[in-house]
Amino acid sequence: MLSVRNDLPDREDGLLDVLRQQALHRPEVIALLGCGSNLKLSYQQLWQQVVAMGAALTACGTGRQDRVAIVLTEPLDLAAAFLGVAAHAVAAPLNPASTTGEFEFYLRDLNARVLVVKTGEDSPARTAAQQCGIPVLELAAEATAAGWRCALAAGHVTPVAPAGSGDEFALVLHTSGTTSKPKLVPLTHRNLLSSARHIARTLELVPADRCLNVMPLFHIHGLAGVLLASLAAGASVACPPRFEAARFFGWLEAFQPTWYSAVPTIHTAILGQAEDHAAVIARRSLRFVRSSSAALPPATMAELERVFGVPAIEAYGMTEAAHQMASNPLPPGVRKPGSVGRAAGPDIAILDATGQPLGPGQIGEIAIRGPNVTPGYDQNPAANAAAFTDGWFRTGDQGRMDAEGYLFITGRLKEIINRGGEKISPREVDEALLEQPGVAQAAAFALRHATLGEDLAAAVVARPEASLDEFELREALARRFPRFKVPSRIVVVHEIPKGPTGKVQRLSLGIQLAAALAIAYEAPQGGMETLVATAFAEVLRQPRVGRHDNFFLAGGDSVRAVQVLVRLEAELGFLPPPTTVFRRPTPASLARELDRMCEAHELATLASALDDLPLAEARKLLAPK
Repeated sequence: MLSVRNDLPDREDGLLDVLRQQALHRPEVIALLGCGSNLKLSYQQLWQQVVAMGAALTACGTGRQDRVAIVLTEPLDLAAAFLGVAAHAVAAPLNPASTTGEFEFYLRDLNARVLVVKTGEDSPARTAAQQCGIPVLELAAEATAAGWRCALAAGHVTPVAPAGSGDEFALVLHTSGTTSKPKLVPLTHRNLLSSARHIARTLELVPADRCLNVMPLFHIHGLAGVLLASLAAGASVACPPRFEAARFFGWLEAFQPTWYSAVPTIHTAILGQAEDHAAVIARRSLRFVRSSSAALPPATMAELERVFGVPAIEAYGMTEAAHQMASNPLPPGVRKPGSVGRAAGPDIAILDATGQPLGPGQIGEIAIRGPNVTPGYDQNPAANAAAFTDGWFRTGDQGRMDAEGYLFITGRLKEIINRGGEKISPREVDEALLEQPGVAQAAAFALRHATLGEDLAAAVVARPEASLDEFELREALARRFPRFKVPSRIVVVHEIPKGPTGKVQRLSLGIQLAAALAIAYEAPQGGMETLVATAFAEVLRQPRVGRHDNFFLAGGDSVRAVQVLVRLEAELGFLPPPTTVFRRPTPASLARELDRMCEAHELATLASALDDLPLAEARKLLAPK
């Protein structure tokens, strides 16, 4: 059996050194475990398998600077393979749900030296590797009486001279590009281990802790925020299959974790199942819940703490920072709902457009610098020139910092919606919608507009048994916001499209929800609807307008809305308030409102006439015929 030696040479502060130290100090402690009695690895076993994987990589000519793509569906397989590869080369885990074409793009963009897939697993990545001329390494995994073991078996690989040992990169990931080609983010051993230790320190992790991992291990949240942070503390990580809300509480019972970390959409899905698992929650082992990678609505944070009876800790992370940048503290530290906490690793500053720092309360771009920050994007000088200013990495997020150093993110600079010159943070609209009864999920986004440039829309998902009405939601927001912050359209959907990590891809929602936003033409019904639809069509210069067509999404704006009301005044006998079209932007809804106004106007006119008549004349006029 391979023994653990403490005199093996290794790069300073590398992953291999950390795993060796854990194996020396706590060899029998469980490091990784899956669903099944024999699906577990002690630190001693993990070390042995990581070293064996390194030997297999070296045998096929893979050096430390070579990039090794990893495509595995089982999280336990991926956790061990990532550690084995990253300790000896540059790991590039990819989403196993990708298509052959996507795999071909990623493999070529990475300039991958080799691809790791599981023995007997028919992945489209194999086809892509063949098309790219990239050799394949098979990962064999099995449960034995002694526990779970995995190993790399070299296929037909032509050996080459090993790369130099001076290379320090351990991981390379693609950013989630939504409107352009994704960028490659290389991270060094120091980047990863600095971030892991920052997280472990923030969460006060100890060897007795166990994380239930529900995040994919081909993104930085799961890799650094869960796996590496736990291993750096000598703790354990439970790696069940791909997340399913219905199975979460079974995992909670089986693994008895002390914490889990997830994106807000996963937290919301878990909360949706919580009522049926009160007994499991009552026997809880959790000491805190962590949220990162997307904004945690204050209402969701409060619900997590109410349901689980433990602190909910929101953190701020991104790939370029090897995950964590800021975090709310554990008690007795102060947690501020709506804030991502204070700097928890790198330095944080708020910069203006020229790169100058701003003071407390001033809004600008969030920037970071520290040992966990990537040295720069791979082969992308233009992106690096835009991202780095005097040693600061500009995150692209907009925010402010209060006098106590707590960071508040106000939006993503690329996501800020410019509605006719008025700037809107979609996050603010999200949070307002989530405060409305019956709303489980919400995402505001931009739509193209003929005269405003961009218009505001939103998608919402209803809670179970709840019924949502678009106009009631718009009315609620109108009572809270100025008109320009109220979406022209709120569409109720079964699910809001998300990326593989559960984050909403806001910049592409207008395209992804095009079918839900589309409204089939339906002819106006009744005189008032026809009157309104005709006025809409004339002002918008369109051949026809249906009874459910939205005036603003069809190209209308506040000036044209007043023109509609002026056209209607001659028929109505009065001029409705300027906000009427804004509140009821479809012919069907506006017609109902105008009918109500006409009735009220007639009553008011009658009352005024009665006031001017002698009492006897008024009684005659009101007497039954």
